[in-house]
Amino acid sequence: MSVSTPAEPITVLTAGMDERKLALFRMAFRLHSLHRYRLASDHPATPQVAIVDVDSASGWQVWQQYRQQYPALPALIVTAYPSDNAPALQMVKPVRMEKLFPLLRQLLAAPSQDASVVAPPAAPAVAVAAPVAPPVASPPPQPAPAQAVPPSLAMPGAAPPVVRSSQRRTLQRFHPAGTIYGLLVAAARQKQPQQLHCEQRLFATVDPVQGQVALYTTLSSVQQLCELNGLRLGAEVLATQPAEEPMLRLPLSTLLWQVALWSCRGRLLAGIDPDTPLRLRQWPNLTRLAPLPGALRIAGLWSRTPTSLRVAVSLLKMEPGPLCNFIAASHALGLLEQVGKANEAASAATRPATPAPAPLPPARQSLLSRLLGRIKNL
Repeated sequence: MSVSTPAEPITVLTAGMDERKLALFRMAFRLHSLHRYRLASDHPATPQVAIVDVDSASGWQVWQQYRQQYPALPALIVTAYPSDNAPALQMVKPVRMEKLFPLLRQLLAAPSQDASVVAPPAAPAVAVAAPVAPPVASPPPQPAPAQAVPPSLAMPGAAPPVVRSSQRRTLQRFHPAGTIYGLLVAAARQKQPQQLHCEQRLFATVDPVQGQVALYTTLSSVQQLCELNGLRLGAEVLATQPAEEPMLRLPLSTLLWQVALWSCRGRLLAGIDPDTPLRLRQWPNLTRLAPLPGALRIAGLWSRTPTSLRVAVSLLKMEPGPLCNFIAASHALGLLEQVGKANEAASAATRPATPAPAPLPPARQSLLSRLLGRIKNL
């Protein structure tokens, strides 16, 4: 009677991970007995599947570089800030083995589910595109019961800044320099119409006085550009209207809000202190803006009482991702201010991309506060 040989191990390529994260996956593969897995960095074999971490300093550029090098290799994206229009199957951190291996088997069984390029479908209006891959449920807030196999592989330095079980998590930052977000917000702060260029091509014309913008590319292209950093951007005063007809015209506030959500992706805007109270100058017109989970509750809190990001996370019992998205979006519209941080050094961090608009007169602020207080007490 012949003895069957074990199946060939599955080689897993990794991207965007340091040695600490690789060590966690190496341990998980050794403990997993149903299928044999091994890291491509340990064995010079042809990989069958990949795991890409987009929460490193390079962000989504890691995914772009990976996909250019491996256009057909199925991949699993691991991130603490899942995107509604991710180009591949996602897994929300912390990485748990009971979810990791079923997802890897799903990719190996049906690699066609993995999108080979970042190409979300074009939308007729400004709205978040539908997910390319099936949504992955967030991990439960309570740890799984103890088992023979460790249930969780916590990825260091990538989870939101919520203190649970006496463990402080890291807060990711969004730096608007060299991004479409920074380009549009800077143009919105000007007093004359602007002509914007991206990678030496006409991108948009912005009229901040009329509050209108003309796009010379599709919304799906804008969404892809929002995932990139270090773009070659330019802006100049619009002397004459371009001969080329725009592809889309829409309100500037609508585009700014949507671009903020596409660009921020749960990261805290640079220059915003998580411990400094934030206040809304004006309630955003949420009925005409792209939907944001919890926006009504967030706006209600920050329009009523100046509150820091850390305190807001606790009061609203929300993950910091939607709060960070709301901060970037409302700041782009000039609706947000940091209370008690009006000095020159404090505001310099965000001025190139998001200079703060002139404050309202004290009397008007006092009147709004009184009116809101009376309405809420009715």
